Amino acid sequence: MKNTKHRIEALDGLRFIAFLMVMFYHYLFIAPLQGYIPRIYMVEAFSFGEYGVDLFFLISGFVITLSSENRTAKDFLIARFNRIVPLFIACAFILFFFSISLPMIDAKERLVSLLYSLSFFPRLFGKEYFSAVYWTIAIEVTFYILVAILMSLKLWDEKRISICFFWLFISFLNCFILKNTIISNILITQYAGHFILGVMLFEVRTSNINPVHMLIMLLSSVLIYNNMLKNQLWIDSFGVHFDHASILFTCFFLIVMVWIGSNISSLGTYYPAVKFLGAMTYPLYLLHADLGFWSHAIFERRWWGKYPLSKEYIGYYSMALISVVLVFLIAYVFVKYLDPLVQKQLKRFWITIGAYKTVNVKT
Repeated sequence: MKNTKHRIEALDGLRFIAFLMVMFYHYLFIAPLQGYIPRIYMVEAFSFGEYGVDLFFLISGFVITLSSENRTAKDFLIARFNRIVPLFIACAFILFFFSISLPMIDAKERLVSLLYSLSFFPRLFGKEYFSAVYWTIAIEVTFYILVAILMSLKLWDEKRISICFFWLFISFLNCFILKNTIISNILITQYAGHFILGVMLFEVRTSNINPVHMLIMLLSSVLIYNNMLKNQLWIDSFGVHFDHASILFTCFFLIVMVWIGSNISSLGTYYPAVKFLGAMTYPLYLLHADLGFWSHAIFERRWWGKYPLSKEYIGYYSMALISVVLVFLIAYVFVKYLDPLVQKQLKRFWITIGAYKTVNVKT
């Protein structure tokens, strides 16, 4: 058994890289592709930024397995709640106030959408997500719940390999044959390969690799590649095509990135900065898509009409820059000032009600 730390420092940096991939994908590829801004602003190289989400899920499989070590299911869920919920609520309300500043936006409708999305699963109530990126948070939360259930049944530590193999079997069956929506939603079969491969990378890091590990990783890679191909089919519908070999290479490259990152336990003097950027990644991700839309919508719907000269000086690249500055500024304030205060109060609350004595709330 190899020695393992409770936190792998390089993965914080990898999270931030994943966010940058997604942000540039949304701002300079998807926005022009879908007609939100003129298509001449599209940078095709950023099309591969969509796989930043795949990178997030791969990292999550590893990190959540690490986070579950030497914890009860209760402590695990408390840690996940503290990490996910406060910033999710804060960012959602920030987006709400920005969105209702736009013309042609119904404040009541947006508020109802926000409140349903605070459940993480608004589609259970027949509602859509408040923000376009919230579906990924629902996937993550589902994974946390599955892990917590297995932990409470004392199966996660002792039967993890068998569980991953069974989950993989069900996922293949559902993705290629059954295509059952209920199974897909409960067992997140479309993204199971990502999480399972992350779990296997943790297993390989903490024990000697064996043929079972290799088989599960290979089959997980097939599921990941299949999901990436489905995403590419959607992009193909807009007339932008990439060959399958490049997608296969990207799949392999993402896995290698997580493997390398998971084996860099210490970044030395660089870690405080990398850790802070890693902490900012979550609010950055929650905010960037909607504030990116807001930054050009506010000019197109209001300021260009009110101040015609501004159109000559503020173009779409300037709008993208404005949204980047806004997103980073808000995320910085949240991580530097708001979240530490909230975490302190939450820890006091959990101790007061006897939920735990001590737990790392930030992992």
